[in-house]
Amino acid sequence: MSSPSSRAAALAAPVWALALVLVLVLGACSSQPSSPAPDAAPTAPAPAAEPASLDELDPATMTVPHTDLCAGLTAAAVEAALQGEPRRVETWADGQQARLSTQVRDVAHEDGCRFDGPGRTSAAAWVFTPPVSPERADELARAAGAGSRCRDVPDAAAYGDPSAARTCRSGPLRETRYAGLVGDAWLTCSLSAPRSVDRADLEARADAWCAAVLLGAAPDRTSANG
Repeated sequence: MSSPSSRAAALAAPVWALALVLVLVLGACSSQPSSPAPDAAPTAPAPAAEPASLDELDPATMTVPHTDLCAGLTAAAVEAALQGEPRRVETWADGQQARLSTQVRDVAHEDGCRFDGPGRTSAAAWVFTPPVSPERADELARAAGAGSRCRDVPDAAAYGDPSAARTCRSGPLRETRYAGLVGDAWLTCSLSAPRSVDRADLEARADAWCAAVLLGAAPDRTSANG
């Protein structure tokens, strides 16, 4: 006849085995990936990168203001064009004296700005204050393309319709300039640097700078790729 203690041990054995089975089953279930909560918010997509060149923009869909042209420019765009921080900043409006180029200072009928950086680099942008007709724009485009020390920027993207893109020499400096009719606004941007700077590098930086000018001036913008 078995003792009371042996009978208790025999009864406890099935309970212990059942507990082990439950632990294994629950552990297997918890290893399965959990499904998201029904009301969980979807992950927001990363914001699209800003266009970095004129090829990515469509000036025909943009409207450029005749005042406060430079209000939308970012410090990053200026520093990228100058390859450094600006050492001198100048802004002007219609009727004010302004340094319209590296060698010309006159009363402006424009709204614009200029940033002088290290190594005699300079980035500028301006827009005519009065609206410009297509006929007048054709004259301005022809004038922008003139100059014996100038050459067309190879494969230049349109900077409006009509538009012109030229790189010109002036003493120890070389300047790349884009100009064009965007809506009824005649818009110009330029980047100049010493002639020791590679021409292709200057033109690539000017393209990015002029794209930044167009982006800053036209908040309701559309890229050329949709």
